Amino acid sequence: MALSGPAAVHPEEVKDSPAVRGNLFLQNKEYQEALRAFQKALRRQPEAPELHYNAGLAYAGLGRYQEALASFQEAVRLSPTWGQALTHLAAAHFKLKQYPEAEAVLKRALSHHPEDPENHYLLGLTYGKTGRHQAAREAFAQALRLKPDHQPARKNLGMAYLKLERWEEAGEAFRQAALLKPQDPEAHLGLCAYYLKKGDRQAAAREYQKLEELDKDLARQLADFVRH
Repeated sequence: MALSGPAAVHPEEVKDSPAVRGNLFLQNKEYQEALRAFQKALRRQPEAPELHYNAGLAYAGLGRYQEALASFQEAVRLSPTWGQALTHLAAAHFKLKQYPEAEAVLKRALSHHPEDPENHYLLGLTYGKTGRHQAAREAFAQALRLKPDHQPARKNLGMAYLKLERWEEAGEAFRQAALLKPQDPEAHLGLCAYYLKKGDRQAAAREYQKLEELDKDLARQLADFVRH
């Protein structure tokens, strides 16, 4: 999930600021160094929500989602309607497979920021993980109404249509996703599944060839699934 970057620091923090250094490390994906810097900054300013938020981004970059969750929770406690913090809190719950908690946070975020396509997209993913594919379809469609070029939402809309056995709509969603991002193997995987369902073996073979060029492991998984 591609979410937003670090929060800005206040002007008075700039001089000899570990927070500024942390942001630079974060932008360069040097997550361990970023974390150290934000922890130092938090010793000076433990009530600064942007520092807890940025520490959460560093933890998430390191794959330490339980600690990221705690940091985002603290950021939200200090700034209850902050959209970015709510989104990342929900994403941390999602990474930890805490889907009811993710759903609750996303609905809270949308009550404050209903025009944020990312929250609708994440809500769609959460619905999909809990088997509510019609609700997922609606959430992805809303994300796309707000941001028509949101490629992950377009691709996952196709996945929702597959689950709902709405084949033509699935195929169209995957075609658009592949146009938006031709190098996305999952878009070609979806098209391959669509064409196999339609019985168009030539088109399926064409998409399989693209998939194999982009992600051999994913292509092998599809081939094994089809054989069995």
